[in-house]
Amino acid sequence: MEFKKFNRFAIYLISLFFISLGASLSIKANLGTAPLICIPNVCSLISHLSVGTVTFVFNLILIISQIIILRSDFEKRQLLQVVMGTIFSAFIDFSLMLVAFVNPQDYISQIAVLLISCFVIAFGVLLEIKTEIVYLPADGFIYSISKFLNKEFAKVKPFVDTAMVIIAIILSFAFLGYLAGVREGTLITAIIVGPIVNYIKKYSDPVIDSLI
Repeated sequence: MEFKKFNRFAIYLISLFFISLGASLSIKANLGTAPLICIPNVCSLISHLSVGTVTFVFNLILIISQIIILRSDFEKRQLLQVVMGTIFSAFIDFSLMLVAFVNPQDYISQIAVLLISCFVIAFGVLLEIKTEIVYLPADGFIYSISKFLNKEFAKVKPFVDTAMVIIAIILSFAFLGYLAGVREGTLITAIIVGPIVNYIKKYSDPVIDSLI
């Protein structure tokens, strides 16, 4: 039993790394980042701070927002989001260093890197869901809204993702004077990551279940 608990936590940390790696690859593809990282990426360009540093601050804002929305319904164990969000933020900067050599020179190469990023994010999301340890702050924020509105998570997520993309667009034009970090790749990522998760899930569930 203790061994499986250790496995569950280890797999959760691995999930954070894969999600951060996928997000970093989406940045390197330069076709628009995943909705998850849109606002931190634009704020990084504005502030000249690292994407990981901005993600850390953004995560804190999302956690505080959850507490305000849910109040007494906010589960105390979800305060672990502060720790996991910090680890995730560090993974973002670390993975950006790992993929520093990835610089696609043409559109086909950019699409290829973007699609790889979608598969990597999807695998990380699948592991995160299976371990059921704690939400990432962005998912926790969506969950808090879905609980407040008494709506399904899956139905609320597209609206929150769209709102984050719109905010990123407004920030980029207001502070940079041009559209940054939001392109066709943002839409592609938003559309295909979910189906990829479901596809991988069919084949990976027996293996993951045996470990956790």
